[in-house]
Amino acid sequence: SHFDSSLRGSTPHSGPIPMISVMQQNPGYLGLGAMSGCHSGLAAAAVPMEVQNCLAALPPQQSAAALADLGMRLKAAGDWRGAAEKYYEALRLDPMLYAAQYNLGVIFLAAGDLQRALEHTERAYTAEPRSTDAMNNLAEICRVQGNFETAAQWYRAALRISPNCETTHQQLAVTLVSLGLQVKTQNPKGAVKLYQEALVHSPMNASAYYNLGVSYAEMRKQGKALVNYNLAVHFNPRCAEAYNNMGVIYKEQENIEKALKCYHLALQCNPRFAQTLNNLGVTYTTTGRLTEALEYLTRAVTVAPTYAEAYNNLGWLFWDRGDVAQALRMYERCIELAPVSKNPAQNRLLALNYLHDVAPERVFLAHKAWGERFCHELGRPFQDWHVARTPNKKLRIGYISPDFFHHSVSFFAICLLQHKTDELFEVFLYSNTTVEDEKTQLFRSLVPEGHWKKIVGQPAQDVANMIREDKIDILIELAGQTANNRLDVVALKPAPVQITYVGYNNTTGLGAVDYRITDAVVDPPDSQQQFTEELVRLPGCFLCYTPPARIPDVDALPALRKGFITFGSFSCLAKIGAPCVALWARVLREVPGSRLLIKNKGFYSTDVQAIIINQFKAHGIAEHRLKLMALTPTSFDHLNVYNEVDVALDTFPYSNTTTSCETMLMGVPVVCLDGKTHGARVGVTLLTALGLNEFIAANHDEYVQKAKAVASDVSTLSALRQNLRQLLLSSPLCDGAGFTKGKFEPVLQEKWRLFCEGRPPSTQVFSSQEPPDPLAPGPFAPPLQPGAQLLMSSTHPSTTPAVPVPARVTPSLLGIQPAVPLATQIPGGLASPTSGAFTSSALTSLAAFREAARNQ
Repeated sequence: SHFDSSLRGSTPHSGPIPMISVMQQNPGYLGLGAMSGCHSGLAAAAVPMEVQNCLAALPPQQSAAALADLGMRLKAAGDWRGAAEKYYEALRLDPMLYAAQYNLGVIFLAAGDLQRALEHTERAYTAEPRSTDAMNNLAEICRVQGNFETAAQWYRAALRISPNCETTHQQLAVTLVSLGLQVKTQNPKGAVKLYQEALVHSPMNASAYYNLGVSYAEMRKQGKALVNYNLAVHFNPRCAEAYNNMGVIYKEQENIEKALKCYHLALQCNPRFAQTLNNLGVTYTTTGRLTEALEYLTRAVTVAPTYAEAYNNLGWLFWDRGDVAQALRMYERCIELAPVSKNPAQNRLLALNYLHDVAPERVFLAHKAWGERFCHELGRPFQDWHVARTPNKKLRIGYISPDFFHHSVSFFAICLLQHKTDELFEVFLYSNTTVEDEKTQLFRSLVPEGHWKKIVGQPAQDVANMIREDKIDILIELAGQTANNRLDVVALKPAPVQITYVGYNNTTGLGAVDYRITDAVVDPPDSQQQFTEELVRLPGCFLCYTPPARIPDVDALPALRKGFITFGSFSCLAKIGAPCVALWARVLREVPGSRLLIKNKGFYSTDVQAIIINQFKAHGIAEHRLKLMALTPTSFDHLNVYNEVDVALDTFPYSNTTTSCETMLMGVPVVCLDGKTHGARVGVTLLTALGLNEFIAANHDEYVQKAKAVASDVSTLSALRQNLRQLLLSSPLCDGAGFTKGKFEPVLQEKWRLFCEGRPPSTQVFSSQEPPDPLAPGPFAPPLQPGAQLLMSSTHPSTTPAVPVPARVTPSLLGIQPAVPLATQIPGGLASPTSGAFTSSALTSLAAFREAARNQ
């Protein structure tokens, strides 16, 4: 006999070897049925009297064999109960009759009575130790029980006797894949070997190829993963999960064209595949195609209403569209569905920094509550370290960051390595950078080979153990609550002194972080903003900017050749909230004929352009006075666009950092608004460092007056343009050696000395034994209007002006990235179908994913 070996999106069918008859030359040709679905068939009482008389006349063994054969006939007629009775009658005459014991095992296995199936099949095997049918069914019983290792041993034993049985080879392959899934968490390499052995027995087993692909992807061996996913779809062209996972890999490799192709192939296999709908939304969002992104993410939560990750990604999408209120609704909905998920909670904290009408105290309480809950879930931190408390020793400094690439943070962190004092400091870099570039190689070249540690995908405890074993004295984290951070590692306190610097505009919320480096302008001593860390104020500005190696020349003032002033902003739309639009519109009205150039990723979508145009129209600014640009191909091209701008307008309540430095590098002055929080005063500290205090406005009226004044004096503006780059480069803001050796490193030595003198390391303090509510101190998203839906099934923003909302975060900010997108890579699996909404949890089979999608 054989079983259906076609995958049809799953694994080869597995089941017991059918029953055999002692009177049949081709044993096992009869199939199995469900016991609950049987009918009465040929009743035992219907056996003719002459047959019964013949049976009585036979010797006991022959009579037992005849009864067993009669049982087979009854089974064929659908009378399972009658068949079982005949087998038991046969066993009363011959307890070791193989056919009766074996077929009873088959009946009980089909009925799900594994204990009785095992008892009878073991007796059958004892009667016929070379019976491959008994071995196969013993294997099947073990497989159904989840004892895959023993099942594999029985299949192997059967193959030693009957090496050419194709069914046994296939069943062994199925079992080895299941065993691989069972052991992969504890023994990933062992799982790979099991999948490979499965392919020896069944070379066309798509499930084995698929699970090999999953394992290699988890090991970050993307080339091998792609090979196996391709083989999976070769042998099962309907394997949507393999197409999806190939798309994830191509997306990570920034091969967007191939990623989109794979995702669409997955949807051809399963149009309601929520993970792929989500991943398409993520990919379109990252490329600025926000209209398509909204379509696919909306479809994802339509087919899977409890798919938490899709709501997180919708938050990211609305952030890119500038709708912070809706972004917060999505993050908070995601948190409701997945309270322990890291990304939406941190994205929510990030978003809070850009709201106009929220008290800084509430934002602090949200960070503090998050820190308590995060540490409750994470486990106990270290309380002792393998370091010598020697005040004047050479310090081992660790920097941990996801941003060791061409990212905003890199322009402020690189000087700390380029100008470090090697006699005093030994530096280690713990890189969580997912996509590396030439800037990554620069960072790597600045530390010894063994001091570059790649930690992408590694568990927090493993990384914390690594840092502790490296005997790091001071650990400096450079990301805060921004994308791909490793606050999970920092919370475990792997170093006795821990500092946060440069990557985030607010507190980490973690008690395990001792210090936060800042200055007295951005965080004045009388500031009311609260932090969980102790503030360390450097003299002058707390930032030091290292410009790109290749930058364009500064052209003449554009107004001289155009005849009008061009204001500019390269901030993301989430920062350009309703109050910002209103203030900029005032500036444009006060400077007749002036234009405003806004450059942003979202402007790849005409719908998003229409939102901004309509917002300015509401303030009397005609469309022709706006120039909306999408992103440029290279950093050089990006900087060159500043040659179209005369005066830059800073955003609020979170002012620009990297963008402002780039702006002044290209000779363009920035008008900024003073504020009451760190995020609102970054522009103030930058301009103060250059002595350009006349560009700092204390209020909205003064902002308009200063913008009008600088735009009205074209000759002074032209002269400033020709000198501003040199002013920046010769200022302390670009003095990497002076900043590192004169400001930063002395702080590290001082804080180490305090630790040696007995200052206790900071620790997490819990307000109660129970963790805070995930949304504490309460939801921040504005309530929906009566009758409004959380998410419309489709939107056409070009036909309806956007509702003005507060603004939030920008990817061009110092260390601030958009919310973390979650591209779902489907885990491997092999089991029975499962229903329910898709999440990132590991459903157990290809069939399970497909069945779950059908059930949505």
